[in-house]
Amino acid sequence: MIENRNLLVGTRLVANYKKQAYVCTVEAAGEGEEGVAFVLEDGKRFKSPSAAGSAVMGGKAVNGWRFWSLEGEAQAASETDAEAEAKPARAKGGGKGKKTIYRVPPGPNLGEGKSRWFCVACMKGFVIDGTDAPAACPEGHPMEDLHTEEVAS
Repeated sequence: MIENRNLLVGTRLVANYKKQAYVCTVEAAGEGEEGVAFVLEDGKRFKSPSAAGSAVMGGKAVNGWRFWSLEGEAQAASETDAEAEAKPARAKGGGKGKKTIYRVPPGPNLGEGKSRWFCVACMKGFVIDGTDAPAACPEGHPMEDLHTEEVAS
């Protein structure tokens, strides 16, 4: 479930439906449109996470904020508690831990020599000087137990 609905461009959403993983990327809205678009891996664009989730589910109505989860969260929101309990616990990502800070695409208004990041722990985006990974997010979530991964634009 997505709590913070102010998603940054470049945020990747994930869901499991009928034992298949789906990814939806938040992108800038089309020319002349406001806000963001929710784009599935096949390139189909939607104005809301609910519309994208409905397309995944073959047209069934769905609350997209509950259907999708932020990439890197422990469990996609579309799994039921019973499904989660029935699955054996296993480490994801080869034991590297949960990805928490992501580098996001620069966007049109980012100043020269700056880079944009997003911390999943505090659900906030931030900009820093330089392109090196930050030691921590502004809220203090340390880098040593976080992993960085650039999000494709």
